[in-house]
Amino acid sequence: MRFPLPKKDAQGNYKIGIMRRLGELINYPKLNEGSSEAPLSSKLIDYHITSKRRGCFLYFNNQRYQVSQTSRPPDFHAREMGVDSQYIAVGVDNIFEDVIQPFAYKLIKDLEQNVHSGWDNMKKHDAYSVRSFMSFKYIPSASLQIPHTHLSADVINWCETFYDSTGSFDRALTESVLDALAFVSFESQTLGDVEWKCFEGGSQVLTDYITAYITSTTIGTKPLIQFNKKVTCISQSGDTAMNVYVRGESSPRTYSHVISTIPLPSLRTIELGGAGLNVMQKNALRKLQYAPSVKVAMRFQSAWWTELFDIIGGQSSTDLPIRTIIYPSCGAESSTPSTVLIASYCLTNDAERLGALINTGKIEYEEQLKELVLRNLAEVHNVDYNFLLDQYVDMHAWDWSDNPLVMGAFGFFGPGDFQALYTSLTVPNANKRLHFAGEAISTRHA
Repeated sequence: MRFPLPKKDAQGNYKIGIMRRLGELINYPKLNEGSSEAPLSSKLIDYHITSKRRGCFLYFNNQRYQVSQTSRPPDFHAREMGVDSQYIAVGVDNIFEDVIQPFAYKLIKDLEQNVHSGWDNMKKHDAYSVRSFMSFKYIPSASLQIPHTHLSADVINWCETFYDSTGSFDRALTESVLDALAFVSFESQTLGDVEWKCFEGGSQVLTDYITAYITSTTIGTKPLIQFNKKVTCISQSGDTAMNVYVRGESSPRTYSHVISTIPLPSLRTIELGGAGLNVMQKNALRKLQYAPSVKVAMRFQSAWWTELFDIIGGQSSTDLPIRTIIYPSCGAESSTPSTVLIASYCLTNDAERLGALINTGKIEYEEQLKELVLRNLAEVHNVDYNFLLDQYVDMHAWDWSDNPLVMGAFGFFGPGDFQALYTSLTVPNANKRLHFAGEAISTRHA
C-alpha cells in the first residue's frame, strides 16, 4: 500500500526510521541479483501521501473544502458540536499534535541514543485511552492559548471526528503515538526525512520475490514453503520438541521449535491445550484487540478525480459512511493513468457498520453498498450521482474481519494492553520452544 522509507546517508545506508528494516530488506542482494526478474528495488515507485497537484477534499457536517495553500478551511459547524471558538481557532491538528508530540519525541530519542526511557514513559501512560488521557491527564501547552485544563467531551469528539475513525480514541494512547511515528505526523528532523513509496503491481510484489528466493532452496525433498496445510493442533513433545498436527496427515510433524505468525484471533481456533501456554498468554490471545477494517475499490471509465479536480494521490476525508477516499499515485504521469479508486477505507466502528453490507451473498446488499459509496463520493466531490453511475465499471469490497484466516485487519490494542498482555507474547514458552511473531507482536504493528 504505502511505505515511509527513510532516505539514505552519504554511505548508502538507511537513516533512522520506522521502516528502515523494510528498506534494508528491499535492497537485500539476494532479492536483487542473479535472477531473471528485475531487481526488487526497481519495483519501487513514488507514493503521494498528499495530492501532487491540487488538494484533496475535507467534507464534514455538510461543509466541503478542497485543501489549499491560500485559504483556511471552514469551521465545519464546530460550534454546533459544542466547541468554543478558541479551540476552533487553534484547530484539531495542533491540539492532537500537542497531545502526542511529547511522547513521540521521547521515543525518537530512544532510537537515536539506544535507550528506553521514552518507552518506559509511554508504558506509564499505557493505561489511558486517547479519550481518557485528553479528559483527565492532558493539559494544553501555553503556546496554544486555550484554557489550561483538561478537554471536554465535546472537544474530544470534535477532534476524533477529523482524526481517523469513529471510536478510535477509545483505543490505547500508545497506539496513537506509534501511529504518529509511522506516518511522521509532526515535525521531526530524525523521522521527517522519508520518501513515501509503493510497489508497482502492489505490495504482493515484495512477498512474491521473497517466496521465489526461499522456494529456490529445499531441505531434502520438501520445499521450504508448503501451501494449503491446515494446522489443527500444536502441542509439546516432551521437553525438547513440539508436535504440529496437520489436517489429513495421520501423524504429527515434530520440530525442535515452532514460530507462529498466525494472526492471534485465528491462532485461538487451533487446539493449544497441550502447547504449554501460561495463563497470561492465554488471556493475551483472547484479549488483545484487532481493528476491523474495510476497503471498497471501484473502477471507473476515467480518472475523473484528476480530470475534474487535478487530484493525483493523497486522500480525502469525510464523516459520511465511506470516511476515507484514497486516490491512486501510480500511473499518474503516464498516458494510461489508473482509473481504480479506493472509494472507501474504514476502520473501527465505521468498518463494522459498512462491513455488514459486504460478503452477504445477496445482490440487494451489494447494490445497496454500490449506491451508498457512489452517493457519498458524489457528495464529497460535489458532482452529480448519475455522472458517477455512468462512469462506474466495477467494484470489489473487502472486510478483514469477515476473513476466517485473519479475523481482523491488524493489532489495535486497548488501554493497558502493552503492559503485560503484549509482553507475555514477546517471550517463548513450552520450554522456550514455542515462539510468537508476526504483525501484532511487532512493537509497531499495523
